[in-house]
Amino acid sequence: MRAATLHGQTARHLPFAFWLCALFVCPVALADQNAVISVYHHVSASTPPSTSLSPEAFRAHLSFLAENNFTVLPLTQILTTLNDGDDLPDRTVAITFDDGYESIYSTAFPLLREFGFPFTVFVSTGPIDRQQTGYMTWEQLSTLHRAAVVIGNHGTEHRSLLELSDSEARVDILAAQARITEELGPQPRLFAYPYGEFNDASKRLLADLGYAGFAQNSGAVGPTTEQTALPRFPLAGLYSGLEGATLKYSTLAFDVQTLEPLSPQTQLTAPSARVRFGEGDYSQARVACFDDGDPMAIAWEVDLSEDNVATLSTNAKQRGRRWNYVCTAPHTGSGRYFWFSQPWFDESKPQ
Repeated sequence: MRAATLHGQTARHLPFAFWLCALFVCPVALADQNAVISVYHHVSASTPPSTSLSPEAFRAHLSFLAENNFTVLPLTQILTTLNDGDDLPDRTVAITFDDGYESIYSTAFPLLREFGFPFTVFVSTGPIDRQQTGYMTWEQLSTLHRAAVVIGNHGTEHRSLLELSDSEARVDILAAQARITEELGPQPRLFAYPYGEFNDASKRLLADLGYAGFAQNSGAVGPTTEQTALPRFPLAGLYSGLEGATLKYSTLAFDVQTLEPLSPQTQLTAPSARVRFGEGDYSQARVACFDDGDPMAIAWEVDLSEDNVATLSTNAKQRGRRWNYVCTAPHTGSGRYFWFSQPWFDESKPQ
């Protein structure tokens, strides 16, 4: 049996106490400004495995949330609450889907309606306009919209913003939003980066346009999370099992800020990252960071003006186009884990 993983971090690194508190609610009060956002694509046993999970697996995820005191809220409500500095219920979750595949309508929607869970769908408008096989129609999206499903922006043709100029990206985002508005009426300004890829320029663009931006690297969100690079946990392929979903849905937002580099876009095979760990109910001595499951070196700075700042380093590896560094620390007293990831994107590699 494959150990549950979270972007390279394996379950064997976590103590048994974590699993008890993940599977059964532990009576420990936690900070109330924390939420987990998940992202799904296909809910089908006959679509590409890397972006799919079966209907049975999806039902198991929803049952776990319903049976373990999770609160599933609309994505927009979570963002508004965090931005206003108000509290969220412990174990708050938002469910999202990317691309606009037909199985969202035919399979996921009935299940989510059965459980009474709200959700958001980020759509690429080009395939829908062309009535491309495997995608929802505007009529189906209208049905979702009437059922209070929020329809977000995923560009026109699912092109990575790393491969577009600033002006091209602006035109693409606004064109997709215009089609969504034309078909469904005004929608909140929510943008999911195609392939989860972004850089400093794309974050500035979203901020200028007034959008919240959603990535696909792991981590929960909190009041200090960057609004143009909000993490989401992908739950498909290797990460679709209930054990892995339990692990991800139970994590806590880690107040970590990447100081250097400012952009995750790189062609280095072993980039270092200088990060600041914020205050929280964890011990610095128990912070652990991983590169694809391998422990990383953490060099803490001793300058008192830079308290809780560390440089993360690793060994050179054969890399694909996308990878993450993951840092965790156990919450004092609960067994749940704070979780942060630093994504990296090498646009010179193929998708």
